[in-house]
Amino acid sequence: MIRSLYIKGDPKTAFSQPYSIVLTESAAAKYFGAEDPLGRTLNIDRAFDVAVTGVIQDPPANSSLTFTMLSPFSILLTQYIGDKASDNWGFNSFGTYVLLAPTVPAADFNGKLEGYLQRYAEDDTDRLVVQALTDIHLRSNLGHDLSSRGSIKYVWILSALAIFILAIASINFMNLTTARSASRAREVGMRKVIGARRSQLVRQFFGESILMCLLSLGAALVLVELFIPAFSRLSGKEITTAWLENLPILLGCLGIALTTGIISGTYTALFLSSFRPVRALKGSLRTAGGGSAFRKTLVILQFALSVFLITGTAVISRQLTYMRKKNLGFDKERIVHLRLYGELTKKYPFIRERLLQNPDVVSVSASMSLPTSIQGSPGTPEWEGKDPEAKMEIKADFVDYEYVETFGIPIVEGRSFSRAFATDAEEAYLVNEEAVRRMGLTPPAVGKRFAFWDREGRIIGVMKDAHFQPFHQKIEPLVFKIFPPWFRFLYIKLRAGDTAAAIASVEKTWTSLGLGYPFEYRFLDQDFDRLYRSEARMGTLFGKFAGLAVFIACLGLFGLASFMAEQRTKEIGVRRILGASVPRITMMMSREFTKWVLAANLFAWPGAWLFASRWLEGFAYRAEMSPWPFIISGALALGIALTTVVFLSARAASANPA
Repeated sequence: MIRSLYIKGDPKTAFSQPYSIVLTESAAAKYFGAEDPLGRTLNIDRAFDVAVTGVIQDPPANSSLTFTMLSPFSILLTQYIGDKASDNWGFNSFGTYVLLAPTVPAADFNGKLEGYLQRYAEDDTDRLVVQALTDIHLRSNLGHDLSSRGSIKYVWILSALAIFILAIASINFMNLTTARSASRAREVGMRKVIGARRSQLVRQFFGESILMCLLSLGAALVLVELFIPAFSRLSGKEITTAWLENLPILLGCLGIALTTGIISGTYTALFLSSFRPVRALKGSLRTAGGGSAFRKTLVILQFALSVFLITGTAVISRQLTYMRKKNLGFDKERIVHLRLYGELTKKYPFIRERLLQNPDVVSVSASMSLPTSIQGSPGTPEWEGKDPEAKMEIKADFVDYEYVETFGIPIVEGRSFSRAFATDAEEAYLVNEEAVRRMGLTPPAVGKRFAFWDREGRIIGVMKDAHFQPFHQKIEPLVFKIFPPWFRFLYIKLRAGDTAAAIASVEKTWTSLGLGYPFEYRFLDQDFDRLYRSEARMGTLFGKFAGLAVFIACLGLFGLASFMAEQRTKEIGVRRILGASVPRITMMMSREFTKWVLAANLFAWPGAWLFASRWLEGFAYRAEMSPWPFIISGALALGIALTTVVFLSARAASANPA
């Protein structure tokens, strides 16, 4: 498998030397152009050289395993983390991939891993588990995992939405076909008179339904090709359609079309084939009996699905608004960050000093991790008054002095790190309110002994709890400590005003330093927006689906209302002659549809409430359930339905009675 991905080089010998590297095709083109990269040398972080021993295909865009270079793990040990960290059983910064024997189930292997880590690190609260590589993207919820993960929940939701849309369209087909049954009654009667059996008629009507669905499938495939670029932008996924090259997808689409044709044609075929020849030929059939009750049921179901989708859209929108407006507990605006590579970490004090001389810069700081990706640390900290049996996993980060001030994190007790105190660099710890609660420290917590990473110290300040992690997760205990050797990210807070001009000014300062690294920056608020990108896209998709569902439902309602107006033409004429006004006739014809839509609300709301409750359970911090999304969705569905029916009713009532 690996060999098939290689473009140049031998996978068996690619890593035979410790300082070797394999490049992806795009990375090889970036660094060496059209030249052969094999045997060439690359300098990493201006610290060491590696020899290019292979070129491999770029990983696909939909892969969770993304990279531009591959190197032996020994380089990481010797150049970055050191042997001491590699021997630490609590060091959880990397994933481990295990190839199990075909006869070994993952569940059995997980049983053997139970408690394994605690044999070597008693205080570590983590558990070791294995999961299938194919499950990581959609079905993983582990604490230390690949960052580019999806959710099977949203796959099921989108699939359910597609089924809802298909169901509404099928209901329209059945509704309109049965409503128009009188127009085909003589055809059915004549066929039966000349000897057609009911089974033949059933096959005919099934054939018509299936043929219509197959023709619709062809049109749908053309529309998909036309709209797939727009849908890719909307969903944030690179979606391709290679119909002719993917037989399972073609067969799946064909299966869906056939199933839809059979389901939507079942009632129609059985209903139309049941007409008695004599009554059919005499034209004495009535379509307002049992068929009418069935049509009412279908309309109610149709609008119940529409109300469900509108309510779901309202709930998702309400939660997104809640997350956007809720105070995160820190300031993320006008902060850009850059990666500190190699020697830049050592030059950080010089870089910081020069950047602070720029009038567009308010403050500069650094840390080991981005605020959005602070990880839990191995082991349990020690604190004054701790119960010997107490254990607490705590998120930790190494930060610079001005970190708290740069992010505007309020200090509720004590003080922040300060260069005025020489002991802060070695002994000072900042913890958040949740850490104080979990440790059971009685106020004041400041001054209490605290030990972590084998370093004794004291708590100098307590920070207000802040939402550094997504709203899906509860705020966890957090500790900050100063340790410059592990700084990996530089933060620059810009002065309020023209952001583009400030960025240009800072870039000019960066270039003047002659560091040899490009000014590659990102805005911190964009990083936080990415945490909720999937929810935002889900809200947009839900809204599009809801709009489509309501539109299709109204098309069916329009056709059904037109048919009913046609059936009651004589009644309307007589009522007009007897003095009934147009508004009165319109109200009479609209009353029945109003009852149907109101009944649809009563059926839709329990399901919508269940969906909303289950979806909101995925957020540790969420908007309160309110009746307004349900009321608004019901009123919107009723308003749209009444607009459709009133228009047709008024047109019929305004016609000449003669």
